[in-house]
Amino acid sequence: MNLKPGTSILSLQTHRQLTNPWIWGALLAALVIALPLLVVFSNVLTPGDETWLHILRNLIPTYVLNTLLLMAGVSLFTFIMGVSTAWLVSMYSFPGRKFFSWALIMPIALPAYISGFTWAGILDYTSPVYVFLRNNFGIDTGQYLFFNILSLPGAIIILSLALYPYVFLISRAYFSRQSSTLFEVAASLGKKQSHIFFGVALPMARPAIVAGISLALMEVLNDYGLARYFGVDTFTTGIFTAWFAFSHPQSALKLSAYLMIFVLILIILERTQRGKMRYDMLGSTYRPIKRTMLKKSRGILAMILCMFPFLMGFLIPVIMLIYWSNLTLVNVVDYRFTELLLNSFVLAAIASAVVTAFALFIAFTVRSFPSRFVKFLARVSTLGYAIPGAVVAIGILIPFLWMDSKLITLSSPGVRIALTGTWFALIFAYLVRFMAVGFNSIDSGMERISPSLDEASRSLGLSNMKTLGKINMPLLRGALISAALLVFIDVLKELPLTLILRPFNFDTLAIRAFEFASDERVAEAAPAAMIIIITGMVPVLLLNRLMGRTD
Repeated sequence: MNLKPGTSILSLQTHRQLTNPWIWGALLAALVIALPLLVVFSNVLTPGDETWLHILRNLIPTYVLNTLLLMAGVSLFTFIMGVSTAWLVSMYSFPGRKFFSWALIMPIALPAYISGFTWAGILDYTSPVYVFLRNNFGIDTGQYLFFNILSLPGAIIILSLALYPYVFLISRAYFSRQSSTLFEVAASLGKKQSHIFFGVALPMARPAIVAGISLALMEVLNDYGLARYFGVDTFTTGIFTAWFAFSHPQSALKLSAYLMIFVLILIILERTQRGKMRYDMLGSTYRPIKRTMLKKSRGILAMILCMFPFLMGFLIPVIMLIYWSNLTLVNVVDYRFTELLLNSFVLAAIASAVVTAFALFIAFTVRSFPSRFVKFLARVSTLGYAIPGAVVAIGILIPFLWMDSKLITLSSPGVRIALTGTWFALIFAYLVRFMAVGFNSIDSGMERISPSLDEASRSLGLSNMKTLGKINMPLLRGALISAALLVFIDVLKELPLTLILRPFNFDTLAIRAFEFASDERVAEAAPAAMIIIITGMVPVLLLNRLMGRTD
């Protein structure tokens, strides 16, 4: 039988893909990592019982309303703080500009739930701030001076202070690389600086700003600690309520499915509005931005505007946590605290090693066999980062509980084998949740390695495994360390996922800090919180060093 010229080639390529162990390995890894998301999504249309009907009628309207209000408020405030400070730092010279160019990133090292209970403690009636105001100025603070921070508006403010760096970082990078030609033309037409900002810079930066706000909103949907502490009922807190308060896994699963759809809609909207639009000016007419020196009064005003989010989002909470740590260090730091440290750091180290290994394997497979199918597998394996931790945890619990029931029937009498409530379940959950963090770092590192090195290695008879070990891995040392470090820090800060899947009587620094704060023992939560913050500052300082080279 005669085949057309293209048919034999296509068959040969298909045959190579079907018999390639690397592609099969990537397929298996993608399916395993995507399993929790598939479990959650499959329960969207399943009918519910009376408990679910109660949640649907009485609780979900509140969850939807509060979640939408949180998202709207955080979108507004992160836009105002992130874009305004990015514009000032990128376009003008004023006192402290170089300091603020990196200091404004620092709140990202302070998890929202830690910032939340710290500010709640600062604004408490018995706090040192209120005692000082009453004793020295005779101010009647009452229960709270301005408004009750433990409320929906308070949650919006704290989340905005914690998440505006996402918008600041992306907007600043965009403003800094724009050509000054656009702004010079607008100025030559008699446009004022305010008109140039609103009429030229802001529309041009829309894709970058929307991308930054989308990242912030995904963190809002993932948040549990702050919403729970502030008494704001959201989809994430509803998942915990359905699982623990109602003891109804099916309702928790359906809530997780709706929240997952919510996130996917957010991703699709962000991608749709961005489309294929390009707004950059890195062509032959490109000229770097020349910063304008602000006069004294305007320079001071710019400094104050940049100082506000840094003070409120990082410096004041950290100073208060240091003060509380000094008071409670002797009572809190004991052998149990050492056990917390060991639990947290060992768990984070194992998770970062596993995630980095899987990310390296998939990134190398994409590099070596760059077909659409392989790239699709890589995208599937990194979906978990966009999904809230509580959703990932529920998606893992359901199949693991089913497997536990099967293992019981297969195990010997008196011997119980279980997957739920083990380190294995936690590590697997971190793999699903943070795969994108490791993959993106390693994939970007691989893009800087010339493909000719791989081709030369194979032409000398080295296998793909030896090419990876002897050629790519030594050149990827920095990217591998970066990936492992970022995953380590994310695991250390993760709260909702760890709360649901942790083994019995197992605590981490994040859990202990949250439990102390929930028991109104905010000062005792400070030492654990400070370790999380100090660790979280490492990538911020590394980013500052990188930005310093290009600033």
